[in-house]
Amino acid sequence: MKTAAGSREPAARTAGLVPSSFDSWVPVLFLASGAAGLIYQVVWTQDLVLIFGDTTLAIVTTVTAFLAGLGIGALLGAAVGERLRRALAVYGLLEIAVGCLALLMPLAFDVIVTLFRNAYLSLPATEVGLIRFGLAFVALAPVTILMGMSLPVLTRHLVREDPEVGERIARLYGLNTLGAVVGSVASGYLLIELIGLRETTLVAVGLNLCAGGGALLMSRSFGAAQAEPRPKAEPRPPLQARQRLLLAVTFTSGLVSLALEVLWTRMMQQATGSSIYVFVAVVAVFLIGVAGGSLIYEQVRDRSPRMGTLGALLAAAAALALVPLFVSNRYGPTWLPLAVVLILPVTTIFGYTFPLTVRLFVGSADQASRGVGLAYAANTAGCVAGTVLAGFVLIPTLGYNRSIIVVGIFLAGVGGAVAIGSARRREMLLWEILRPAVALAAAAALVVVFFIPADRLTYTQRQIAHTGAPTAHHEDTVASVDVTGGSPRSRSLYINGTNITRLTIVTKLLAYVPKAARPNASTMLSICFGMGTTYRSAITLGLHTTAVDLDPTEPSVMSWFYPDASQYLNNPLGQVVINDGRNYVRLSDKKYDIIAIDSPPPIWSAGAVVLLTQEFYQEAAQRLNPGGILATYLPLQPAPIQKMILRTFRSVFPYMTVVYEPHNNPGGDYILGSQAPITFSPAALQATFGSPAAQADLAGAPDFPVESTAWWVAKIPASVRMTNNQVNAFTGPGPLLTDDRPLTEYFMLADSDPRAEPLPLRLCEVVTGLLALLIIGAAVDLALRRRTRSPA
Repeated sequence: MKTAAGSREPAARTAGLVPSSFDSWVPVLFLASGAAGLIYQVVWTQDLVLIFGDTTLAIVTTVTAFLAGLGIGALLGAAVGERLRRALAVYGLLEIAVGCLALLMPLAFDVIVTLFRNAYLSLPATEVGLIRFGLAFVALAPVTILMGMSLPVLTRHLVREDPEVGERIARLYGLNTLGAVVGSVASGYLLIELIGLRETTLVAVGLNLCAGGGALLMSRSFGAAQAEPRPKAEPRPPLQARQRLLLAVTFTSGLVSLALEVLWTRMMQQATGSSIYVFVAVVAVFLIGVAGGSLIYEQVRDRSPRMGTLGALLAAAAALALVPLFVSNRYGPTWLPLAVVLILPVTTIFGYTFPLTVRLFVGSADQASRGVGLAYAANTAGCVAGTVLAGFVLIPTLGYNRSIIVVGIFLAGVGGAVAIGSARRREMLLWEILRPAVALAAAAALVVVFFIPADRLTYTQRQIAHTGAPTAHHEDTVASVDVTGGSPRSRSLYINGTNITRLTIVTKLLAYVPKAARPNASTMLSICFGMGTTYRSAITLGLHTTAVDLDPTEPSVMSWFYPDASQYLNNPLGQVVINDGRNYVRLSDKKYDIIAIDSPPPIWSAGAVVLLTQEFYQEAAQRLNPGGILATYLPLQPAPIQKMILRTFRSVFPYMTVVYEPHNNPGGDYILGSQAPITFSPAALQATFGSPAAQADLAGAPDFPVESTAWWVAKIPASVRMTNNQVNAFTGPGPLLTDDRPLTEYFMLADSDPRAEPLPLRLCEVVTGLLALLIIGAAVDLALRRRTRSPA
């Protein structure tokens, strides 16, 4: 059979092989590549967050650098792909190179740790932010650029005739995205918990090497057929107006899709404790939809694609994007599985429209590699823009509710303009229709912003409105923050819908207990600001106090809980730093007599583990003056979790004391660690608890009766639960909590589930798993059934 690539069939038969039988398996190699790519993104994001800090800026920087490398790689792949005669062999070498470079990434991270610390200590915050992005990009660029090149290079191998363009691209893109589903689910639900981050990386390296080796073996079988030179590619014509429009549309699609992913994740964190499994579920269902949409397009085999179809689908996606919002905000975590599943129709449309856009863009099979590269690069650039726009502009300005509506209106305007302009069969009019349509969408968005009150939409606001207390709602780049005022007992602070703290003696004693053990202490670092209670008590005790919190809103709402907040926020003894606590401890050159940590509950929330690991305790110990104390409060946990945390703490500090919370029914322990013995002398307790300022401060806790100084002098020593070797005997041998094995955050297979509300999250995980298995089974079945079908 004569094809666009020349007379290939006789050569193939000379070699005794039919290339088409192998062609059906090539996308399966790309599936393995997609799985490896998502595993790398998960692991490297965790690595760079530990270097740069657990802030939204650091996370978005990492994701942006990752996506930017993919986009650049797509452009390079587009440039070289159409010149390749043995594209499958080149793809195999790319995969092997990715795996080899991935093995070197820990060395790259070690280098940027030193460079970033020097910048952190010597440069202003703006310049540090630029250096953060530059270092992340330099570290990730070599490997991500090679990843980005793979799609246009494989396109050169598989697409031989004009009608095949859409079908083959749909299959490649769909199975690669399906591999990403496998990577995200396997790493998030299984691998990190079972074998840790480092070994999970090795799994991804193995997938790359298998994909590369398989491609090279297949390429040898194709050798005789590919030895004949392909016809010289025609000179690249300049992009037509229609093609530029399609690039703009696929850029918009990428922008909206990633913006929605960020916004949906924030939305579904409400009242779920910000579990990592919520994020994994959103990402997995998002990718399942994209993969499913691409594979659906392959089955449809649309040989006569139309712009009108593309526009109508985007407009439909805009309408469907609002459905998860209304379900989640009305029913909250109870209906979380349904809200996650409702993402699927939207992302399925996005998955369908990408190969459709490529088919509309590409004029011939010879131009397929270039067309795929340009379209993929434009789509990836939109993804970068959408991630940054949602995280740093839309959420802080409009909140996630209004942002989802505004993004939906914008996409509806673009899709409607494309559909209407195409219906008139005068595509040059599309530009004229697109401008007023976008302007109309912007006007509708402004109506939403100014006339729809956001506080009537959020799930958390609906819940706290029933208390009858005054409330306030804030959204920033880090979290959604809600506060309730009124009487002292009703004042509470909510982060992403979870009530993390209230006016309580517990957070006050986090300053008093370590101060009583070190009566000569003069400086304190308080990590996690919350209501400002520990910070306020430390200043009351006369300590020069630095409070560190990554959420910029929390200090500004301190006055809701303490009317005298301004006296402490502007006190010469105090300083509030907006930064990640782990990052500050790692990079700061200051030392303190006391470091107090009040990690916000729940203990299993995403990111909380960075303040519980052995590496963090080692870094914190280096920030202590000789004889200094590290103090942390640990709420009651299941026995295996409690023992693991105490065992980890003990591995760093030769002297350790565990003190019961002094309630009649204690809800947790104060854990103290030092390089010197820890004791509570009556004189030190008298000095700490006996001053009039301390008595007034302690009396302000509405959940605890006013007690005399003598009561405290007797109660604190009596509350000592265990010390030093007693801790060893209690915990026994077992695993430590480390950066590589963050077992309080990843616990799917653990015997003890630390979550407070497991049912909605468990259902969410089950639904995600079933969807993943369903689409994986369908794809494998498709590959097996079609492995012998000729591409021509």
